[in-house]
Amino acid sequence: MEKINYLTREDNTQKVYLTENTINITPLLEKEYEYIYNSIKDEHFILKSEECNLFKELVFDNNVIGFCSYDFSREFMTAALNNIYILPEFRGNKLFIQELEKTMKEHNKPSIIEPTRFLIELLIKYGYAKKINENIAASAIELIVPGEHVIANKEIETEEELSTHFYDLNICAPIHLLDMKSCLIAYSLPLNDDIIRYDCINKRSKLDDDYFNEIKELFIEKDEKILGILVELEEKLPLKEFSLEEVIGNDDELSPYIETLIDDAHVTYSRALEIKEQIKEEYEAGMIFNESLLIRLAYLFNIPEEPTLITHDETCPYCEMPIDKHDKYCHYCGINLNYNLIETEKNLINSIHQYNKNNTDEDIRYIAYKFLKMINEKIDFEYSVFMCEKNFNINFNVLKKYLNENNYINDESITEEGIEFLNNHPLHYYEKYRMDIIDYTKFEEYYWNHPDLSGEEICLKFLDQYDDECSNEIKEEIKRNI
Repeated sequence: MEKINYLTREDNTQKVYLTENTINITPLLEKEYEYIYNSIKDEHFILKSEECNLFKELVFDNNVIGFCSYDFSREFMTAALNNIYILPEFRGNKLFIQELEKTMKEHNKPSIIEPTRFLIELLIKYGYAKKINENIAASAIELIVPGEHVIANKEIETEEELSTHFYDLNICAPIHLLDMKSCLIAYSLPLNDDIIRYDCINKRSKLDDDYFNEIKELFIEKDEKILGILVELEEKLPLKEFSLEEVIGNDDELSPYIETLIDDAHVTYSRALEIKEQIKEEYEAGMIFNESLLIRLAYLFNIPEEPTLITHDETCPYCEMPIDKHDKYCHYCGINLNYNLIETEKNLINSIHQYNKNNTDEDIRYIAYKFLKMINEKIDFEYSVFMCEKNFNINFNVLKKYLNENNYINDESITEEGIEFLNNHPLHYYEKYRMDIIDYTKFEEYYWNHPDLSGEEICLKFLDQYDDECSNEIKEEIKRNI
């Protein structure tokens, strides 16, 4: 056997490739890790994905003996494992599980894209998955299947990504019960390793209605047991627990996560401040857990126009994305699923001092702006109502009367008049031009007292009373927009 000249790494230090673009895995292996590339070819090993944006060496006894790759979000430190390969002679040294645990401790809870049965068996061996019966296993690690690789026992109308915590060891596939009533079960296409190692094609050829009905009955009869198993498994995960300050920053500064988003032009500075404040309020109200802070941050920076996954029985009441019964929080929007919004609203309304007729026009217009902006940004209507009542001690009926009188909302949607109101409110300009160095209350009063001027003209005239570098920079920016 030809001697391998392993690449060496002092102190078992991994070399890591990370990019916002795409790493083409095969060319990288050919160029930098020829002996690993040759071993992959000799084993007829097929990569599940040819691309990634995070590539990590696997090192044992100071030698590079494999690699793993991830779909990785730099902003939110989330990682989905899409490939792992270890040279045959080094398998059995817990390298996979060590890598998984390292990812959990350094970043956040990882997921695995299209796991092989062999990987699931390792999760079972090391306590991160457990058999429910002879064939079905529950996994604390989320299992992902791209939409184009998802099939089902019955016809499904849409091609959707599969996200699940359950795996069928018999047919070698992540599975998910999409609809209990109709017994609609989705699962993945077979993988090359499972075809060779476990003869899963032959086993799949024997699938019939009885097989899937047995799975359905299992989930019905052992519902509580399954829930208990998943909760127990997830509690064992060595997850990094983020603090509120780590995720959003302190009173004076934004966190590195948010700063990165601003630098990358993913969000405006004013919007970042709004999100920071919203997350703080939600966290203090018990709507977000420490472990879901980053997920919530990610969601608020990129709220989808509508749910991207729809063929699921159970969905989050806030974002309408799929959930499982055992979930503490929604893995898409980060909200605490045991949070009782309706009950909290009732308690809040009973305890606060309601707005009365003596409130100023400025007060109601300010609150209307905050509310309409949430609606315009596709934030759930009931949640927007709750946040306004909580933050401004106002009964929504008072605000609703004002909104209806001005035709700013219609059937829980913002109208053209509402959009115009947003674009002509002093807070719009205050946020747009990052005027937080000045007192907003004074600016607002000045703004409403000069209805004959345009918004930009009001800003410039108001800023003329200041003669400092920051104010002058703001004025220059405003002039460029006129």
